[in-house]
Amino acid sequence: MEQSHFYVGQKLNFTTNSDLYHDIYVTEIKEVFPDRLELAISLHKGYLVLIPIGTTVQWILPEVNEIYISQVISRQPSKQTWCVSFPIPKKQERKSRVIAIGSGKGGVGKTTLAINLSLALSDLGKRVIILDADIGMANVELLLKLNTNLNLTNVLRGECSLRDILTPGPLGIKLLPGSSGISSLTNLNPIQFNRILTGFSDLENECDIFIIDTGAGLSENVLRFLEAADDLVLITTTEPHALMDTYALTKALAYRKPDIKPQLILNRCENEAEAYKCSQTFNKAASKFLKLKPELIGWIYEDKKVTKSLKNQKPLYLTNPNCEYSQQIICIATRLLGQKVSPERSSGIISFINKIKRNFG
Repeated sequence: MEQSHFYVGQKLNFTTNSDLYHDIYVTEIKEVFPDRLELAISLHKGYLVLIPIGTTVQWILPEVNEIYISQVISRQPSKQTWCVSFPIPKKQERKSRVIAIGSGKGGVGKTTLAINLSLALSDLGKRVIILDADIGMANVELLLKLNTNLNLTNVLRGECSLRDILTPGPLGIKLLPGSSGISSLTNLNPIQFNRILTGFSDLENECDIFIIDTGAGLSENVLRFLEAADDLVLITTTEPHALMDTYALTKALAYRKPDIKPQLILNRCENEAEAYKCSQTFNKAASKFLKLKPELIGWIYEDKKVTKSLKNQKPLYLTNPNCEYSQQIICIATRLLGQKVSPERSSGIISFINKIKRNFG
């Protein structure tokens, strides 16, 4: 449905996927924004209808043959209003795959992995979009030597959409450049986060794999991205403090989502034996104290060519696809593609959006 179909003062009928709110309700549009609608809080059978944040709303539009949905993103009881993401056709809920890459600390090779893994997946025939979600320290654009006029800062300010900042990269991958130097926005409010999430649905049909290079550490935004993704990939080195930081991140995620299934990549290993030993140590602690069994999906040997590629702003997979590092990356990509998602498990960008929005409640 086009934005022109919605206007201030319009009365809309809706229902929800909530067991508590399964009736048909009426609301009125108070404001129309490019990424959301601001609505009046409904009064139904003498009670205020306070729909929980993250709830899916289905709009009943007799004049339209398609079903349109939104998600509740915020409520303002003092203003007697609530906000939902801009309605989209339900048929857009196709199954793409969201892979979020995180690390317990910086400097372990997270962004380098995200870039080279994106290239490897593209080489395997997948359409890949990479989002540089390291808010405040974005550098994917820099490492790919791409120049863009717009980035995530502009999206967060409401000046443009994610589609407007989508930038072509090497081997057919596409980049959503991040926002470097805006540490004040590390903890985004629901409206700012929605400006990112609303754009995801627009991009659903343009990719098979959506890779998110998150920030390092335990910030709220990082945790939201990691726990909502279809695949959670954690990268660390074999150094004890790096493993401890990754364990701390895993613990934080397990507290928020006990059934989470992290996948582990060990970087800068001396040999395969070291990778397995560190993995077993990590898994033993995770199994005993967190009741989790992280899966080791790959290891990467120490390679000075990686450092050189960073200085030259030319990803190693691009310049030397046959070297050992690149071959290890392609193995990791192949393993990721070989993993099957359970039929009952909701996946894809739209599902990813819904999971994140529930965390604002």
